[in-house]
Amino acid sequence: MLRHGITTLVFVLVFAWTLLPRPAYPHNPTTTTVLFNREIAALLQRKCVQCHADGKLAMPLMTYAEARPWAEAIKEQALSRRMPPWPAERGFGAFSNDIGLTPREFEFLTSWIDGGVPEGTDPAPAFVDHGDHWTLGTPDVVASPPMPSAIDARSAPAFRRLTIDTGLTHDAWVRAIDFKPDPRVARGAFLSVAGTGQYLGGWTPWLSSTELPADAAFKLPAHARIAVDVMYSGASQAVSDTPHLALYFASAPAATPVVTTTLHAAADAKTPGRLVADFKATDARALVSMRPELPAGTRSLEIKLMRPDGSRDVLLWVKDAHQLWPTPYVFRKPVPLPAGSILQAVAYVEPASGADLLASPKPRSGEGGSGPRFQLAALSLVLTITASGWVVRTAGLHYQMNLMTFYDRNEWVFVDDWLVKQQSSPTTGGGKALVRQLREDALEHTTVNPYLLSPRLDQWFR
Repeated sequence: MLRHGITTLVFVLVFAWTLLPRPAYPHNPTTTTVLFNREIAALLQRKCVQCHADGKLAMPLMTYAEARPWAEAIKEQALSRRMPPWPAERGFGAFSNDIGLTPREFEFLTSWIDGGVPEGTDPAPAFVDHGDHWTLGTPDVVASPPMPSAIDARSAPAFRRLTIDTGLTHDAWVRAIDFKPDPRVARGAFLSVAGTGQYLGGWTPWLSSTELPADAAFKLPAHARIAVDVMYSGASQAVSDTPHLALYFASAPAATPVVTTTLHAAADAKTPGRLVADFKATDARALVSMRPELPAGTRSLEIKLMRPDGSRDVLLWVKDAHQLWPTPYVFRKPVPLPAGSILQAVAYVEPASGADLLASPKPRSGEGGSGPRFQLAALSLVLTITASGWVVRTAGLHYQMNLMTFYDRNEWVFVDDWLVKQQSSPTTGGGKALVRQLREDALEHTTVNPYLLSPRLDQWFR
């Protein structure tokens, strides 16, 4: 059931690097075995240099000489979770585009910085910049907007809508997309069919291509034009950007066509600042991705799946929403939605203060909407939640899948590491308190996990 609100605003992520570099002084003794050329360079290549490199959005961190002066600032950003820009809490949903630090990566990073930032003698691994080529191979169609976009120097982050003519003379089934804007100024982009609002996919600096599961595709009509909503921010100099869009077609009509659903949320009359939206799946589907759009002042967001058999999973939990790094949430594996399942999204929003939320493109004729909104979402079935303030989009497929149990709860790795560091055990002191809290969290969210809910742990809670 859809609930209709008043406006839809944009959900984005975090703040860019703003701290000045603070050197880790050479006289600090080395007290760690973690080396830049061995562990840290590879970590930065996985999670940072998509933006932090020459010709990209932020200061380069490619080499030891570039990264070392920023060591303390990197630590502060990681501790505050402002960088890498991924606000979703670990343990609720598993996403293929998760750029956040794992507990192990965080331990490596802090050990290296606190231990004297050693470089190592072996050469660092070579970095392959996938932005220089089409990661999915040769596209079937490459198209661009008719005119370049001028981005003023040092301009504030803002969305801009571009329109790209595909040149298609017949209907086509699209199985994947790729997008290449200028990496010096683009923070995120989301693509849809102009006029209908059918969502096609998203782009972020750390995930440029979007590929649907096998045998799944969405139908792109002949003469279709693609609306691309790009968040640009100015570089040190003015930039003229002509992005390129790549389309990959399926060889035959899709066995599992993609559908898009937009769910509008409404304010809870009993609880000020609480926004709620529900969606009931009338037939079996598979959820592939979600794309929230949230207003300024959003404190938290939770998306929960409630199945007909009574089982529940929290698919996404964001404690601190941010506005400068928009991203979809693409599941590593499609999440089955048995017929009768309910997706519920709850957000808590404070009144906006200061500057208004970054302006989002207004709907074109035929796209619907009563105020500013994006016609975005992610991959297959797409569900969007809008409110007098916010929108969430999810995506899924119209095909039958067996019920699966949610097992992905990475906190257990963190517990093991923490207990070793504290020389504690799950049955004493802080170890017992930590495990108890994890277990209570799991029970509260009815998350089924053999480590946190198995009978052998009952002895810890007597």
